[in-house]
Amino acid sequence: MLRRLRSVGTMTAMALVALFALVPIAGAAPAAQDATGSVDAADQAVVDGSITVANVTAGQDGWIVAHLDEGGKPGKVIGHTAVPKGENKDVKIKLEEDVPAGGKLWPMLHIDAGVIGTYEFPGADAPVVVGGNVVMKQDCHHSRSSRAGSGPSGVGCG
Repeated sequence: MLRRLRSVGTMTAMALVALFALVPIAGAAPAAQDATGSVDAADQAVVDGSITVANVTAGQDGWIVAHLDEGGKPGKVIGHTAVPKGENKDVKIKLEEDVPAGGKLWPMLHIDAGVIGTYEFPGADAPVVVGGNVVMKQDCHHSRSSRAGSGPSGVGCG
């Protein structure tokens, strides 16, 4: 009888462990591939070292991040701005360095995971992936920046 009770107790414990493994931990951030969102940027000028992203829709609190183009792909991060969950219009990203004449920027949506309110990339604040694609506005061509406040410069997004 004692042997049977131990067996039932062990099976019950294993079932509970398996059950809890399937339940998400309260407060855990969703993975970047589970997030949703969209980014829309249009032709614009770089003004006072900033670009403006026309619309950012975030499925959770996150970041809109300016990546420099490196060989036709998003590369180094040169600016980021927090965006709350929902629709965000005319979001400014302050650039930390000039964009070379004829260069490109890739505004990209990232999640806010890890330390909430602290941008951590590379790290916990990964790009948002929807349907296997990173949420970003591709092929956004930027000429020179006017970080020193010398006035706007042309930016073409195609």
